[in-house]
Amino acid sequence: MFENPITSEFKQLFNNAIDSIIAENSLSVPCRLKYSGETNSTLCKNCEYDPISKLSANIYKSGGPIVFTDNHICPVCMGMGMVKSDASEILHMAAIFDSKYFINWSTDVARIPGGMVQTICLLTYLPKIRNANEIVFDTHIENYGNYTYERAGDPMPAGLGDNRYIITMWKRK
Repeated sequence: MFENPITSEFKQLFNNAIDSIIAENSLSVPCRLKYSGETNSTLCKNCEYDPISKLSANIYKSGGPIVFTDNHICPVCMGMGMVKSDASEILHMAAIFDSKYFINWSTDVARIPGGMVQTICLLTYLPKIRNANEIVFDTHIENYGNYTYERAGDPMPAGLGDNRYIITMWKRK
């Protein structure tokens, strides 16, 4: 009767349920992974760019955020013509903020400190999560407070035999 209780149909039902939870329009939240050390450069929106010198032309660009006198150094890019920002990326993950509902794969449940968050996502996100220095949960509310966390250990593979998902613990910075 209980020789093989986890059938392929049961595994497919489990995968469908988790896929539904982590889908972009479901119970997942948009999370910004930040990769310090890697930078993106974009043209300054405050000044005209000189493609010959590859620097700012130090001429105010109409509609820019900070007006300045032409032939003076642009206050936004400091005359560089480019603005650097840390690289980041938004991924949708299921985030569990209450430790009572964490998916526990070990016996260390009682030792989970407050302020921890657990995420569940596809295994394909593993390299991105390992390379991220921090994460901001729910980008819709990130301007209302400090919702920045750092990874608390390596992501753990999860699933019913096929390890399609990873579970990651995050601690508040």
